Order: sequence, then structure tokens, then C-alpha cells
Amino acid sequence: MKTSKYLIFLLALLGSVSFFSCEREDGADEMPSEEADQTRRTGLIARYAVSGNDITVINTGPAANGFFGQTRQNEFWNFFTNLIPIDARRVMTELELFADPEDGTAAYVAPLNNNDLSIWQMGHNLDFVWNRNNQFVRDETAYTAIHEVAHLLTLDNTQVNASAGNSCHNFHTGEGCSNNNSYINQFFNAFWGDIYAENRRIDPNDFDGYFAFYEKYRNRFVSEYAATNPGEDIAESFTHFVMSDMPSGNSIASRKIRFFNDFQELVDLRQRIRANITFDINLNNIGSTRSQRFMSRVGARN
Repeated sequence: MKTSKYLIFLLALLGSVSFFSCEREDGADEMPSEEADQTRRTGLIARYAVSGNDITVINTGPAANGFFGQTRQNEFWNFFTNLIPIDARRVMTELELFADPEDGTAAYVAPLNNNDLSIWQMGHNLDFVWNRNNQFVRDETAYTAIHEVAHLLTLDNTQVNASAGNSCHNFHTGEGCSNNNSYINQFFNAFWGDIYAENRRIDPNDFDGYFAFYEKYRNRFVSEYAATNPGEDIAESFTHFVMSDMPSGNSIASRKIRFFNDFQELVDLRQRIRANITFDINLNNIGSTRSQRFMSRVGARN
């Protein structure tokens, strides 16, 4: 979860996105310029207004030309919408695509209005969607998409009260006070009560501290990133709930994955997303890649 927005220079307002092929007046049989130019530029690609499966361009940036042109933007969006059922992302009203191979952020979500958790922006770093061989990485992209949707499902206006102020007696997510019966409040009460104060003492930029915390409580978490805070923990656990076979062990990490079985609507969503996965998934490889990305920040405080 990245609630501090990824800052990129935004260019002039454009019209709505179109799905079309380039045509030359001279009739020459050439590739569109975006296909011919394979340069992977860094920065903003595009920001879109989202309405269900439809997107409309708000801004484009310097990375919108070359490799990350319209064809690949469309390819990503089609992949995302074919994977995630429309009702699971109803609060997603903006999409930001950016490219930065040095930024460890693969994706994020952030409320568009801190006082209204019914409207959210989701961002995706397309440098993580296409690998350095320019191949679409479907399994990890699916993992990332499910992780971010888990944030929307656990932090939106049906789950969290943004206007509760200092009267919160449940888990405070940062966006607001979680409702008593919300997914994240129940998750927090079940798995975080005895270790949350210790976690809160870690500086947000201290990945050494988070890794030490993870090592101390390794059997409680499905990944290193899950150990950074309860919000990331529930998103990582939900992603494993969707993408993996149901664990039978009694570790806290396994119990966290099975936690979602108590909610029939999430069981149904799991089945629907899994039915959309028509490609091979190797969770061990995904976990290894994400672990390497996390560990690259250990020993290098920001």
C-alpha cells in the first residue's frame, strides 16, 4: 500500500483513449511509431479516469512514447480487467501508469480524497509488468493486481470510516478508523494484538528493522513485505488466499490465509479470479523475486 502518492510531472490534458491502429496517408506498410521505438522511458506514462472497464485519458507523460505506447497500455488494462471482476474494483476511479526501473514500487493505491474512501487511484509500474527481455510477466503482474485490489476491499468506505477522528477504538488504518466488523479490524484483532506496538516502533524507512521483525516472527507472515504493517499483511495474505492452494498447517501464516474462508463473498471472489487465471503461476518464483526486491532495501536506509 502506498498512500503517499508517486510524484510525477503531469503533462497537458488529452482526450479519451482510443483503441486504433495507425494509418499512413501514403499507404506505406510500416509499423506504428510506438512499435518501432522500443525505448523504455522513465516517468509518467498516463493517468486515466476509470469507469468499470472503460478508461479515459486525463494526462500523459514522457514515458507514453516508445515501448510503453498505447498498445502496451491497452494490453495491461485488458489483462487487469480480464483478471479482476468489475465489482471487486468498483471504488477504483483513476489509474496511473508509470515506468521506473529504480523505484521498488510495483504498484500502489491511494484515496483521491482523504475524506471520501469511495474513490481511489491505483498505480502500476509497467517496468515490473514487462521484464528486461520485453516479455509480459503475467504471474507476478496478477499477484500485484490482486494485492492492490485487496487494499481496496479492506480500506474502502464500507470498511473504514475516514471521519472518525480521535474517537477510534478499532484498528486505525491510516486512512481512518476501521469498522468493528471490517475485514481488517477482525484480522488485526486475530493476529496483531500482541506485536503491533513493537512493529509501530520501527521507523517507516528502516527496512533493516522490518526485516529483523520478520525474522523474529517468520512463521506469522507469508512474506517479508507482509511484516511491515497490518495493511500489507492482510493484502499479502489475501493474495496467497486467491493464488495458492489452501494450506492445512497451523502456523499463524497459514491461519491468516484461511481467515478469508469466513467470508463467503471473498470465497466467491477467489473462485471467480482463479477461473480467470489461464496462465502458469509459480508462487515460489514470485516470492523469490519480491523477496529480492525487499532485501535490496535492507542495509540501505532512505
